Amino acid sequence: MEGAVFWRIVEGARAEVGADTERVAQVLLRSLRALTPDEIEQFEELWFQAQDELYRWAIRDAATLLLGRLDDDDFLSVQDWILSHGRPTIQRVQDDPDSLVELAPDRRNARIDWFCGLPLEAHIAATGAPFAIDGPSGSDTPVGTPADLTDETRTRQRFPRLTAYLDSNPWIERPWERATS
Repeated sequence: MEGAVFWRIVEGARAEVGADTERVAQVLLRSLRALTPDEIEQFEELWFQAQDELYRWAIRDAATLLLGRLDDDDFLSVQDWILSHGRPTIQRVQDDPDSLVELAPDRRNARIDWFCGLPLEAHIAATGAPFAIDGPSGSDTPVGTPADLTDETRTRQRFPRLTAYLDSNPWIERPWERATS
C-alpha cells in the first residue's frame, strides 16, 4: 500500500463523518475490512510510521498543556487521535506543536483508545487469525528534550496559543501551578 492510499483511507473516514472521532474509528474499521489481509498489514505498518512522526517531546508537551498529565498509554492514544485528523494536521503539529490547540474542540476524544487494534480486528475478520508481525518498532523515548512545563514564563513563550487556551479555560490544570502546590 502506498502512502497516498493510506492517507486517502484515513482522511476519507474523517471526511465522511466529520468531527465525530468515535464514528471516524467505525468508518476506518469498515474501510479496513474491505482490504486484503496484506493491505491491512501494510496499513498498520504505515499507521505505526505515522505514530513515530508524532513521537516527539514537543508534541507530548503541547498535549500535556491541552489535556493535562499524560502517561505513555495516554500519549499513544493522543498520537492516534492526531493521526486520525489527517496528514495536514500531523504536518502542522510537527512544524508547530502549539497548533495542537486547533484540535481543542475534539479534546474529549484525545485519550480514548478509538484506533488501537483496528487493523488487528480487521485482519482477524478477514483471516481468522492475528498478524504474524509484532507491532511498532520505534524508539522507547520521544525524540527531542522535554520542556520544563513548570516554568510558566518559558512555557508561555514556547506555547503561546495553548497557554492562552488555558487562560480561557481555568478548569484545566496548569503544570506550573502543580509545581507550587
